[in-house]
Amino acid sequence: MHQLRTPADVAAATADPLINWSAQALTPDYLYPGGAAWTLDGATGIYAPGLYRRDRVMVTGPAEPALKLLTTLLAEHRGIPVVETALFERMRELDPRLTDVATFGWMATTAGSAPEAGPRWLTAAEVDQADALLRVANSDSWVMPGEPGTRRWAGLFDGDTLISVGGDCWPAPSVGFVAGVATHPDHRGKGASSAVCRFLRDELVKEHGACALMVYADNLTAVRLYERLGFEYHSMSVIGPY
Repeated sequence: MHQLRTPADVAAATADPLINWSAQALTPDYLYPGGAAWTLDGATGIYAPGLYRRDRVMVTGPAEPALKLLTTLLAEHRGIPVVETALFERMRELDPRLTDVATFGWMATTAGSAPEAGPRWLTAAEVDQADALLRVANSDSWVMPGEPGTRRWAGLFDGDTLISVGGDCWPAPSVGFVAGVATHPDHRGKGASSAVCRFLRDELVKEHGACALMVYADNLTAVRLYERLGFEYHSMSVIGPY
């Protein structure tokens, strides 16, 4: 095993956007201490404490070394193990004790477009409006304004009324991340969320080179929205008690 000490080291080991997003845990200004990354025979794994509200252990690469690396990381760190579903299936052939307790979508893109009128970054004085909108339109959001990991919020207004929002949250050096997307119920179905997400995609791709997000596997409306915006869906598996 070889330890990777910086996001640049991780990027040199793998192009996997999820692993590179998780590599923010190796930056000096990361919110939680203890992040660690390793490589073994073509596999790369990372422990990212507190990332997007969870301590996470993620691996990628060939199944056999990925399984060895995952086992080693979990022996040293308490975290939720997450791998791409296709890799999980190959790992389970090697160890039938593995169980897939949940799946979700990781969606990423490196494609942007020219800026368009409409959505913009909210000012500090407008963030309270984003908080109020999320509590009405997406009270189960995984992130709210002012929480750890939030950076900026974008929004779309109808006159003086904020009708749709999305957050620039948990950014990594090479991957921006979108979370906290919500549109007021009275304005759904009119393209507001698409406009805000397109703005966030374009701004984050321009800054980081890639933009990503997570989505529930059964939220087909959201999945289709993000696919129309150029995001590619990757099925991820959460591995059960290990």
